[in-house]
Amino acid sequence: MHQTRSQSETAAPIPASLAGKPGQRFSDSRRVEHPEAGSGGRNPRATELADALREIAGCGDGATEKDLSVLGFSIGEILAHLPEAKMILAETFIREIAPTGDRMQQIIEKAMASAAHIMPRTAGLDEASEEKAAIEWRRYCQARAAFKLDPWWSQSERVLAMLNAFLRRLPLLEREANRVIYAIAAEQKATVHRGEHI
Repeated sequence: MHQTRSQSETAAPIPASLAGKPGQRFSDSRRVEHPEAGSGGRNPRATELADALREIAGCGDGATEKDLSVLGFSIGEILAHLPEAKMILAETFIREIAPTGDRMQQIIEKAMASAAHIMPRTAGLDEASEEKAAIEWRRYCQARAAFKLDPWWSQSERVLAMLNAFLRRLPLLEREANRVIYAIAAEQKATVHRGEHI
């Protein structure tokens, strides 16, 4: 009769150092010890060097050996830990992109301030459209200045009409434009009700 040998008899036993935890892959258990693995096995001096590089870069200049030596790093430490410090910086790098136009709250704030030299801008506004919008913005600011001098209902309506003409020049949704108009209308209504026209 043909006998088969069991797998335990033929296979060599796995060394305990390679076995790891039950259900864990060998590559996962070794990954933590790898120099590129997160912040688990980072050299503290490399982390300090990365922080120093980040701080110097935040000042707008590139870090030189002299800058780092002033912060207490020897040339040997810089050479030894710079690759790891660069890796830490690359892992924690966050790029901040400034928006190309004003957000809704900023548009409302600029409309409240109504300064002719601070016009709200939105993304997607070409140069020709911006020039036309600037004309409408100046008209709105003039109407708003007149309202502030003499706040009465007819002036308030004129301001809202000028604001509406300006907002229609911007690439805004109707509900966004209406939100700005309602905010200015509410502020002007409160001004008239307070009796500031007396």
